[in-house]
Amino acid sequence: MDVNYIAITVAALAGFVIGFVWYLPGVFGKVWMKAVGIIPTAQETQQKKGMGGKMFVSLVSVFLVSFVLAHVIQGMYIWKGSTTGTSDPLMIGVSTGLWIWLGFLATSLIDPVLWQNKPWSLWRINAGQWLVRLLVMGAIIGSMV
Repeated sequence: MDVNYIAITVAALAGFVIGFVWYLPGVFGKVWMKAVGIIPTAQETQQKKGMGGKMFVSLVSVFLVSFVLAHVIQGMYIWKGSTTGTSDPLMIGVSTGLWIWLGFLATSLIDPVLWQNKPWSLWRINAGQWLVRLLVMGAIIGSMV
């Protein structure tokens, strides 16, 4: 199975930008910081010191998600096309992103709420970000199958 590496790259960059914007203080950043227990003070300066390395790891992580998502979408596209005779790659990309989010991310992100006494707002922020990321990434990869 061949996947489109340009689509993987575009989707990964889009996913990274979504994550970056999502956690800006003017979007969900302040609420997220409160939910995880970060108090913006001198600690904020300390956390910013390693930010470049953390962002690099996040970018690599999103590329890996995009790569795996592309393979799943490609497999779904081939399976759907061979079973029905027709398939819409864009909708396969979006629906695959949705099902992966529901089955893996939305469920896994509940654990901190249940076992670490984190607020539901943390789940909503993190799960919402992953939902948007996977839908957009799935749409990009699906449209470029």
